[in-house]
Amino acid sequence: MRSYLAMPLMLSVVGSLLMATGCVSDQQYKEALAASRRANQQLVTTQGALREVRMENQALQEALKSRDGVIAARDAALTQLQVAHDKLNNDFKDLYAKYQKAAASTEVQPIGNIVLPAALDKALREFARNNPELLEYLPEYGMVKLKSDLTFQPGSVDIKRTSGDALRQFAQILNGAEAVKFNIYIAGHTDDIPIGKPETRQHHPDNWYLSVHRAVAVQKVMTAAGIAPKRIGALGFGEYHPVAPNAPGNKGNVANRRVELWIVPPDRFLTSGGR
Repeated sequence: MRSYLAMPLMLSVVGSLLMATGCVSDQQYKEALAASRRANQQLVTTQGALREVRMENQALQEALKSRDGVIAARDAALTQLQVAHDKLNNDFKDLYAKYQKAAASTEVQPIGNIVLPAALDKALREFARNNPELLEYLPEYGMVKLKSDLTFQPGSVDIKRTSGDALRQFAQILNGAEAVKFNIYIAGHTDDIPIGKPETRQHHPDNWYLSVHRAVAVQKVMTAAGIAPKRIGALGFGEYHPVAPNAPGNKGNVANRRVELWIVPPDRFLTSGGR
């Protein structure tokens, strides 16, 4: 390429001298030739520089495209994050509104309306018919109620032999195929007669202690009879959830002295005393 460019340039210089003077000396010819070579070299250098500029320009354009792609990707990610943030914010507002509504509500959610499997319900009805003096079965609550006066010695957590036998029968029912998926919550209750004997107060300082300790005593019999401990909960309500009025002057009521055994589905939890 250089030879093709240099020849026209050289001829152009020599032609210009011939036109100007009519003849060209050897010295003039050499100077013209040297000038042509210099011009050709400058042309080659300029062309190289131009190629470099074009390459740099192309590289810059590609970099700009890449940068634009990065910016577009970041904008898309930012948009997604904003959408996610807005959704979380709305979800939080909904949950907080539900929390405020629940916190302001005074309605007690009953544990009743538990429907037990037919075979289990039948077994519990028969169990209650066979032990009417010791307990009763309330199918609407899924609950068996032990009569404390017939289950424990007065002011004590010692379970009477007949009641222990009945509890072991109850445990066999609860380990049956229809019942094994249910939990059992044991709730102790007392009347309002204060703990009087000093020797009793040493073990049960008040009715609340006595109600809890009696629930635990029943729990021990149940677990010893084969009920898995993870299925059982034991708690006490003392004298504060009576099912019938206590007599005036802390005279109590036998109906309030009881232990309730709630048969509860795994997604439910005991709230407050039964009827």
